[in-house]
Amino acid sequence: MYPLYMFEALAEAIETLVVPAESDALVEVFQLYGRLAAKATLAAGAFDLTGGWELDGSASMTAWMRVHLDMTNQQANRVLRRARRVRGLPTTAAAWEAGRLSSGQVEIIVANVTDRRADLFYDHEAAVVPGLFELDILDTLRSMQDWAAKADAVLDDNEPPAEPAAEVHLAKTLDGRGYLNGTFESANIDVITKGLHLALAPQVAGEPAGSYAQRQGQAMVDVFQFFLDHQKVKLGGRHRPHVNVIIPLADLLAGRGGRNLQGQPLDAATLGRLVCDANIHRVITDGPSSILDYGRSTRTIPPAIYTSLVLRDLGCRYPGCDRPPEWCQGHHIQHWENGGPTCPSNLVLLCSRHHHRVHLPGWHIKLLPTGTVEVTDPQGNLRTSDPPNLC
Repeated sequence: MYPLYMFEALAEAIETLVVPAESDALVEVFQLYGRLAAKATLAAGAFDLTGGWELDGSASMTAWMRVHLDMTNQQANRVLRRARRVRGLPTTAAAWEAGRLSSGQVEIIVANVTDRRADLFYDHEAAVVPGLFELDILDTLRSMQDWAAKADAVLDDNEPPAEPAAEVHLAKTLDGRGYLNGTFESANIDVITKGLHLALAPQVAGEPAGSYAQRQGQAMVDVFQFFLDHQKVKLGGRHRPHVNVIIPLADLLAGRGGRNLQGQPLDAATLGRLVCDANIHRVITDGPSSILDYGRSTRTIPPAIYTSLVLRDLGCRYPGCDRPPEWCQGHHIQHWENGGPTCPSNLVLLCSRHHHRVHLPGWHIKLLPTGTVEVTDPQGNLRTSDPPNLC
């Protein structure tokens, strides 16, 4: 264990440091921050290599960083990935510590020096890295991508290319949401791009406009939902996904939300949308450990009724939406949790996007005896959708 006083001067300097909100000052302080990050990252890599994390019983370097450095697993893995790659690149490590390479440039190097290309880069490093010193971040990216393409060509001539592996990482973030990151070969990127484009929900007049990124996010969810609804591997019904919802009795009676088995909260709008057309295990509790009722899995919209909805509505009935029935879910006009019956007169087909919308506070939807659907937004604007022509 290094003595704490070793960094006393650094601690005092940080304590008294004032960073002006000016361009030159910010450039200088972030350059120094990058050099400190280099030293800390390389030290972490050396500590990882010696196995020092085992001395206090940690199961891994990641676990040690989580406990001693208060890092999330995602943060720790990012630091370790960089440390493990750079510790075998002496020119890169020295340039990073000296401030000749920024942390962003080092991240680009690490991203392009894959396991397959690593041995070749070790041979080229002394010639390649100095050429990056005067480049900005975009030119660094282009330069390293050019090197990677040439390296792949050399490796392909010397050995059969390995089947490119797609990688996807899905992790929960600290705010209870999720983060999806992945890498794919170019042909698969074309497939994904085309699929997302075709799955984009239409922009309907009069509803809040989302950004293109938000629409792509909803499109990806719709693609997964479509698979769950129509896959043939798991037999039984329409293959609706199961949802386990835990909710205290007082919250259920008050119309509040619950949580899933992982402890993530489900607000009332989300809960209402889920119970419209899914297999539900309800767990009603009274206090922290007393379970009052664990209901059996109940299909709230049986296949026969869903089929009748498809024949009647022919797709999403939200005014202006043209989603076909295979992208839609059944929505209870009078909410299921409020005693709404599961019968065609209380059901309407809605696509995932508009199903979510009508469950938000202030939105109301009606199905008139004539088959007309009325949607009222929080501002009181009324829009209608006439029944489709079945002739």
